[in-house]
Amino acid sequence: MFVACLWFSTAVNTQKVAELCLRLSPQICIRKDHAVFIEIGKCKNLYSQAGFEARIQVVLRKLGLTAQIGFGQDITDALLRARYNVRGKADSVRDIDTLPLTALLDFADPFHRDEVLRKYVTKMILSFQDLGVRDIARFKLLPACELVPRFGPVAVLCRQRVHFEVPVPWSYWKPEEIISEKIEFPYFEFYGELEPVLFELKKQLDSIFQRLWARGLKAQSMRVKIFCETNSRNPKPFRDFSFDFLFPQSATKGALKIINERLSRDFQRQPVTTPLQGLETTVTAQVAGTHGQKNLLHRHKETFEQQQALLGQLSEIHGRENIFFAELVEDRRPERSWKKVDKTDQKKSVEFNRQLTTRMPLRPTHLLKPEQIEVTAGFVHLRGKKLRIAAVSSEVERITGGWQNIPADLKNSYDRSYFQIELENHTELLVFQTADQKYYLHGFFG
Repeated sequence: MFVACLWFSTAVNTQKVAELCLRLSPQICIRKDHAVFIEIGKCKNLYSQAGFEARIQVVLRKLGLTAQIGFGQDITDALLRARYNVRGKADSVRDIDTLPLTALLDFADPFHRDEVLRKYVTKMILSFQDLGVRDIARFKLLPACELVPRFGPVAVLCRQRVHFEVPVPWSYWKPEEIISEKIEFPYFEFYGELEPVLFELKKQLDSIFQRLWARGLKAQSMRVKIFCETNSRNPKPFRDFSFDFLFPQSATKGALKIINERLSRDFQRQPVTTPLQGLETTVTAQVAGTHGQKNLLHRHKETFEQQQALLGQLSEIHGRENIFFAELVEDRRPERSWKKVDKTDQKKSVEFNRQLTTRMPLRPTHLLKPEQIEVTAGFVHLRGKKLRIAAVSSEVERITGGWQNIPADLKNSYDRSYFQIELENHTELLVFQTADQKYYLHGFFG
């Protein structure tokens, strides 16, 4: 084994660096944020050590990064040569002997994953420094019979790693799978119309959700790119849309409605005046879904997914901050008969609503701030219009209160008589009358 290590003194996206290094070797592992290890011993017929270093410098320049490069016979050897910038032959152990004793941390845990092990090694390093052991060379001279009684198996592990007696297991790194679909349109086929784009987008979503379903996953976020012809009228090469769904999506129907809302607004606001060249859809975040066949006895799962898709579409139209769960509270006034509920407490609120619904009267689907109106014989005067009354409910709901909260302040008291009015155009209103014989519109029934 012959390993090359790229060491970054500041934290970087090592996943991105590792992906670009796949062209040099398929055997790669990473230390999060700081190091990339590349096994190049089996690639000696493709390039030399100097050739690898020249190639990797080109990759780093493209990313705008700088790294210290070290070559060694295993992971710890390459890591220490890169981190401490040790220059020399990779098979020379004497170069490592000059390193400070703190290098034992990298010998014991080169991938920086075991915090407990690093804690014990740090205590051991402090103890040896108090005894005058400052570097790896002096640590090697310590007999094993004196290390074990005092520091236990941790010291044995460090001693074996320092003498390169126990190799570090190679932690295989695999790039994250990206689920993406792309299509290129023939020249001059599409001229910025939305309908053909949605038609092609549906095909891509069908393929994407089939691939997600086979893996037991759902799409949490997506990116849709529409590539346009660039000219003086349209300087932008593409339009990029990112979607972070309110609920994870598992079907084309719900996701396409949400995407359609955003694309429709964008195409209306900024019409595309040049031909479209391509369309790309990529899943940028995934969450665990459910494996299994469709239940033939009931449609509970499908109904729940349709509800989530509808809430996602509403959040796209009205904004996520305006879509929330609500539960009923013990207050007879319609404007105060509900409160917002956190999504995590949804199940509890549903059960509470089921118990309270039997004791609370029907409320309008569209609630307004009380708006004063005039009601005469057979007519309602609403917003400058005279509307004929078709029917008035016989049941009247009388509510009173407020005074018991702050008895000294009678301004908060209320006395209302609610009833429903059906207009000639079949619109149903919720109206209440106050003690001073004034009428107020409070909502519409859907």
